[in-house]
Amino acid sequence: MVESLAHLSGRRRQPAFRSRVSRTLIRTFHLGHLLRRLLTAAPLLIVGCGGEPTSLVPEANELVVALRSAPINLDPRLATDQASSAVLQLVMSGLVTKNANGDFIPDLAESWEILDDNRRYRFHLRDGVTFHDGRSLSAADVVWTFQTILDGQVTSPKRGAFVQLERVEQVDELTVDFVLSEPYGAMLGNLTPFMGIVPAGSDAESLNRHPIGTGPFRMVERREDQVVVEAFDGYFRGRPKLDRVVLRDVPDSTVRALELQKGSVHLVVNELQPDVVVNFRADPRFQVVESPGSGYAYIGVQMEDPVLADKSVRRAIAHALDRELLVSSIWRGLGVVSESMMRPGHWARNEELEPIRYDPAKARALLDAAGYPDPDGDGPEPRFELTFKTSTDETYLLQAQIIQQMLAGVGIAIEIRSHEFATFYNDIKQGNFQLFTLVWQGAVDPDMYSLTLHSEKVPPNGANRGRYNNPEFDRLVEAGAQRALPEERLPFYLEAQEILADELPYISLYIKANVAVMPEGLAGYENYSNGELFSLARAYWRDRPGT
Repeated sequence: MVESLAHLSGRRRQPAFRSRVSRTLIRTFHLGHLLRRLLTAAPLLIVGCGGEPTSLVPEANELVVALRSAPINLDPRLATDQASSAVLQLVMSGLVTKNANGDFIPDLAESWEILDDNRRYRFHLRDGVTFHDGRSLSAADVVWTFQTILDGQVTSPKRGAFVQLERVEQVDELTVDFVLSEPYGAMLGNLTPFMGIVPAGSDAESLNRHPIGTGPFRMVERREDQVVVEAFDGYFRGRPKLDRVVLRDVPDSTVRALELQKGSVHLVVNELQPDVVVNFRADPRFQVVESPGSGYAYIGVQMEDPVLADKSVRRAIAHALDRELLVSSIWRGLGVVSESMMRPGHWARNEELEPIRYDPAKARALLDAAGYPDPDGDGPEPRFELTFKTSTDETYLLQAQIIQQMLAGVGIAIEIRSHEFATFYNDIKQGNFQLFTLVWQGAVDPDMYSLTLHSEKVPPNGANRGRYNNPEFDRLVEAGAQRALPEERLPFYLEAQEILADELPYISLYIKANVAVMPEGLAGYENYSNGELFSLARAYWRDRPGT
């Protein structure tokens, strides 16, 4: 009974016979060992090819993309994971899409206008657009796609992004109105291909198995470890130059690198160990495309946990983390430490947030004051133990181990639990965690704060997986969403970020850079801010054998 209560309170004593070696010495040894492992691993992964460079341009007019995990759901109304998003970027079209600069541009809607004091968005659809099965796109398909979310026919995690959307109305065959209860500044950002338009009458099971869209590629095969799409001859922007794209599940980072080197994989975006990227830069057979990114890496916190509910504990964890060391070592400088979800230069980023400095002494003082004294000073026994969930990806597992050692330095024991991505991600969506780490891809509009942290956006209505609840924060993000222009929205989001920086429902780590590695012979690829694959509709092989 005592052990159960201690476990529930987050405390767990170590065996009494354990040697009372200084925790600082233990941490220094283990952290040094992890960093030495990091520094010496890269040469073992990629060995330079001797002799003359060999072309990796394939004979077949196809491109193989390595993903970290298999898609979970290919119905755009239900998909939330990164792998599913990659497929939908190729198969689906939204009313709007983005260019490489992150600006919204027409897609299925050739134009739009905002009416009724910013409460009605009227979209004018392109004429002559067809779905992959030959059906013509009409306003009825747009109405069906969104109405099934609004009326609960499909229990969509994206429903929280459309709280202000009252109804979708067909004006005529090629005109549709989105009627809002109040102005909503993030409306366009929620209408991209990740929320693609599906044919009227489509059911969730069929779309997951075989999605039908209007995008540049149509799906022809879905297996457990890969999805195959082929160029759609009827694509409204013109047939892609690639005949076929294969999206393969390659969960191991080292295997992704090796397959890229031997030519069985042709493109890896943001899924290679940073040390390995250095080797590809030096190999003339490859090109490395780098650009500022918007992938926000963070530690998610279960706010209803009895230990982590204390803000002092969360702040102590933040002060115990040397984030600059994480970025410079494991990520090789391919990122920047950030206090905000918004990337540097974003119009809604609060640049005045005070950085949380690496300060183990302050972390220990905060834990002492919170009622978690160190039971044996600088000895091996922890103040309490927490579980930390991550995937089996080698880089993220190593990052978790480094974080484990950093927290051990202030007396917090971490039990790492790593699972293959689908299992790990399901646990996170279910709220089955104390701490976890993930990267938000897609923080292009500050309404992301509402989707991820508003008290009413707990799953399945959103992505507030840690059950954060702050009425003032809710009020601010609601007010920010109700304004149409960025300058009107900005003050609310600046204040909301100040609250988050104080309360730390997320412990911010860094903003990742975008890094894509591919053979030198691939042309037309362009990095998008979130690592999207939109440019594959324009990519092609130079000097492909047999052409």
